[in-house]
Amino acid sequence: MNDRLTISFWIWGIFNTKSNPYYDDLEARMRELKERGFNCIRLEAGAGLCHDKDGRPRGELTFQETMPGEHMRMFRGGADRIMAGRCDPLKRLIELCTLAKRYEVKVILSSWYYLHTFWQTDEAINAELLGLPPAERFIYFARALDYILRELEQRGLQETIAFAEIFNEADGLDFVGFYGEKTQPKEQLNLWRSWHEDALEFVKARHPGIRFALDTYTPWVNPEHVPRNMQVWNFHSYYMWSVYEVLERAVTWDWSSPLAEPVVGESIRRFLRRDPVPYRVVRECRGSRPPIIDDWYHRVWLYRNLDPAAMPEVDRMLEENLQKNLAHFKRQAEDGVAQAVKLRDLHYPGVPLVLGEGVTYCAHADMRWEERSDAYWEVVEHAARAYRAHGLWGCMARTNSGPEDPVWHEYPDRLRRVNEVFLGRRT
Repeated sequence: MNDRLTISFWIWGIFNTKSNPYYDDLEARMRELKERGFNCIRLEAGAGLCHDKDGRPRGELTFQETMPGEHMRMFRGGADRIMAGRCDPLKRLIELCTLAKRYEVKVILSSWYYLHTFWQTDEAINAELLGLPPAERFIYFARALDYILRELEQRGLQETIAFAEIFNEADGLDFVGFYGEKTQPKEQLNLWRSWHEDALEFVKARHPGIRFALDTYTPWVNPEHVPRNMQVWNFHSYYMWSVYEVLERAVTWDWSSPLAEPVVGESIRRFLRRDPVPYRVVRECRGSRPPIIDDWYHRVWLYRNLDPAAMPEVDRMLEENLQKNLAHFKRQAEDGVAQAVKLRDLHYPGVPLVLGEGVTYCAHADMRWEERSDAYWEVVEHAARAYRAHGLWGCMARTNSGPEDPVWHEYPDRLRRVNEVFLGRRT
């Protein structure tokens, strides 16, 4: 196995619109990446966007705000970072991989199209790709990935690719059962698995020098759903996301009435603006564009309506919740990687394991307790040691780890330290 991968999340790194300046100077970002101890980038590669169905480059595309107005301006991790504008994703991916080769950085290619990317793409692209029958989506995106890989191979850039995935969180997509326990019958799971296996065989045959991975939202995946011809298993472990339950679960939603206003518990009412934006306004702001997942509308409403003056108190509450459950979160991290290793050894011996996303999703850019919390980094470093001890090939120490996140400039030393822990350079 090659050297271990320390992975940074650059999900929208190739979408360089005028209002997405975080990746404007890719060479500067590449130097900063190395300074922070990273040697690998995981991102949306633009499958389905870079080329049309016949392999012709689409050129410049139009991107739109996910939710027009102020609704997502405070969000971390990129959901607000693609504003209205145009860019050529293929041109940008080639530029990024060219620099990656120069700086000896590896790249993981994935696709968030059916999970997040369609939020920002224009009506013509969405009509085409969302209109594909579910049974055709895996093979269509395998062909789209093939077109991208050919472009990179023609330029001698294939060695920059650590591995490639057909879809991010392929076990959680709405057309293969969605998130949650896999209660579908074995025959249904096997059908979805066959779609994925056919897609992997297609790209493996055309690009024998590149590894192709399964990406799952959890290590507790049903083996009947897992393609048996994967060459890497990239699993996610959001073992500390529940630290936010003291905030998010204090809001009750009427799932039978999509536009109903939520009921806010007394424990967090003091944190909200005096005149909160109505949920209906958030829910309807996309107009006729395809709706996003309900959970995200809910999350946007909550964090959109937090009172900026209350943020220090919110941070204290979350820090106290972490401190109270410190041992629990450490066990959660250990249990996740142990489960992945157990399942891999039982069903897919020898397949390399990668932790490709994890810890939490801290939604609000002004919510700063994670970066400043010694206890938080204690848990993250504990997890990195466990990943190394279990022999993982790669580790993303935290999903919020790219140039658009406050941690990039404010705590580069903490990013570097946890990467060095995973590499075995620190105890």
